[in-house]
Amino acid sequence: MTKKKTNLTITHAAGLIEYLEQNSLKSIKTNIANVFPPKNTIIRKTFRNITFKGDFHSIEFKKVKFKRCEFEGIWGFYCLLQECEFEDCSFRNCRFSHLELDWNAVYFLRCYFRNIEIDEGCAFNLTFDECHLNNCSFISLIPSENIRFYNSNIDDSLFQSMQHYEYDEVVNRDDEFIDILFQDCNLTSTNFHRMDFKNGRFVDSILYKVGFMDCVLETESFILNKELQYGSYASMDFQTILQSEDIGQKTLSYYFNIKNKVNLKEIISGMTTQKNFSTVFISYSFKDSDFAKKIAERLNNHGIRTFIWEKDAPGGKPLEEIMTSNISAHDKLLFIASKNSIRSRACQFELTTARKKQEASWENVFFPISIDNYLFEIKKINIRPIELANEYWENIEEIKRVNTLDFSAFKSKDYSERDFDELVQKIIDGLQINT
Repeated sequence: MTKKKTNLTITHAAGLIEYLEQNSLKSIKTNIANVFPPKNTIIRKTFRNITFKGDFHSIEFKKVKFKRCEFEGIWGFYCLLQECEFEDCSFRNCRFSHLELDWNAVYFLRCYFRNIEIDEGCAFNLTFDECHLNNCSFISLIPSENIRFYNSNIDDSLFQSMQHYEYDEVVNRDDEFIDILFQDCNLTSTNFHRMDFKNGRFVDSILYKVGFMDCVLETESFILNKELQYGSYASMDFQTILQSEDIGQKTLSYYFNIKNKVNLKEIISGMTTQKNFSTVFISYSFKDSDFAKKIAERLNNHGIRTFIWEKDAPGGKPLEEIMTSNISAHDKLLFIASKNSIRSRACQFELTTARKKQEASWENVFFPISIDNYLFEIKKINIRPIELANEYWENIEEIKRVNTLDFSAFKSKDYSERDFDELVQKIIDGLQINT
């Protein structure tokens, strides 16, 4: 009787390093000098029939091949992939986040993905060939470029804020360096949010119950070279219609089931009263991250464009450059005042940058809200470091000149959502531009 071969299970990054130290020491490169992840790099190694589980933080795989491997419950924080190949692998209940040093040149062949989230980082030259994705999310991959799906099934998934350009930058078609491509794919119950498809393509792909929200489309986003086995039934919201160029009647008929020749943009423009809002850079301490994300989500739901660091900051650029350029590009700086943010050097740098912008423009830039009373309790004599006390105090005094909305009642979990939304509405009203 032949004994069935069982998979080796490797748990956590430390378990992988221990395994390689015993079996393939030359595959490990330890980055002792680096203060920034990754701590270890795995180079030119092939893994077969191995199950990976647990946390894989601060680790890089370079020119590594995975064949018939399983990835279960992986939490990959700064888990980076460079020139890697995955063949006949499965991924279940995994999240990969903070890809600041990017995923690049990664190839997935006949892989299965279920309940997977890839977010916050950079992604270039990813190829999914004959793959099946179910309940997967690709969120805030900025910049990202040349993401390709071939002959794949994609169900109940989300693609949100994937782009290789800065906001408001003109997007041009480039057939060699495409943003995102779906060719010979079957997409079902999948949504696209805040995506610009001027340099994206759906080629000979079925879109059934696919939604486009706050996207930009054009006729050449959809290419049909052959008769498909099943029909498509997609939808788009008002913002997508208003932001997109006129979409050809053939595309509207085939993909969106709009049979009659109509000027959608003209009709929708007549139905809606467009509201213009100031754009917002949100300044906050990472210790108050959950609250900041909630504010950003509420504002986004009302059509207000925000910059929030954990979602929108691109990788590969100096931190101060990212702060300065995005404060300059947005109308207002919404400062979430707390003991954490006022003591944060990064937040104080943002406040100083916004204050200089305000002084140069003679227009109010600050929009403060508070989640504790520290803004009104701090005294100049207590500010540290002492050499920065004058600068920080000028920032604090400038903020206090503006009426600060008090959100301190909403720091705990036990609060009324209705009361919270009523106060958020005051932010929305304050950001509306009167024309």
